[in-house]
Amino acid sequence: MQWTYTPSRSPTAKVQRRVVQWRRACTAEVAPDRPVITFTFDDFPKAALNGADVLEKHGGRGGFYACTSMMGMRSPVMGEMFDANTLAELRHRGHEIGAHSHTHLDCARARLEKIERDIGENLVTLSEAGHHETVSAFAFPYGETSYPAKRWVGDVFTTGRGILPGVNVGEVDRSQLRAVELGSSAMHRRRALAALKSCIETHGWLFFFTHDVGPSPSAYGAPVGLIEELAQRAADAGAVLAGPTLGAALCGVCD
Repeated sequence: MQWTYTPSRSPTAKVQRRVVQWRRACTAEVAPDRPVITFTFDDFPKAALNGADVLEKHGGRGGFYACTSMMGMRSPVMGEMFDANTLAELRHRGHEIGAHSHTHLDCARARLEKIERDIGENLVTLSEAGHHETVSAFAFPYGETSYPAKRWVGDVFTTGRGILPGVNVGEVDRSQLRAVELGSSAMHRRRALAALKSCIETHGWLFFFTHDVGPSPSAYGAPVGLIEELAQRAADAGAVLAGPTLGAALCGVCD
């Protein structure tokens, strides 16, 4: 398992990301009765269950995107990764399991045929691990995609989530929904609070994403106190804390 891959940051790659962002593959209208906040956890380490505990405390549920080649492994950074028992526990607790590719594939650089096979293996492996429910949510590893990839994702999944920052409001691309990263720095907290305020004011749909959660998270994770603060503020403002597919339904993105 490759834990240290970094997507291209070349000028050409940056331009390509912008072009892909502007070309909407699956247009939808976000119009919830109340603001919707979707906390999501990528890959995912067992420490992400600390986030599930916080969300349940506030009457909410979240989304956990499973990269199945990591299942049962130990990350040198994030610690123990999910296993079949973790999937079963989260399902029993009402959280949503999403797809995240099998090999943590850079979908901006791979051919569509390879992306289809890799995500197919992701879904088959989840089923073999005992998760037989329909998987309706997908998150692009590294937030990277191409236009053909997100069109295909839109045909297979109800939602596709990227990592481009922002609140989803009005007309959106449901196969590349915007999201705000959670981390340990003061900058992460400021951006998260600003996004939450904007979402509440506009009655939008806000995705947060991180990896592990704890008192001393990894460089990819978020402090449990930040999850607590955001969940509390969202609940106090009357927002719904929902997983990706329920969030899509509440926002009118799907039936």
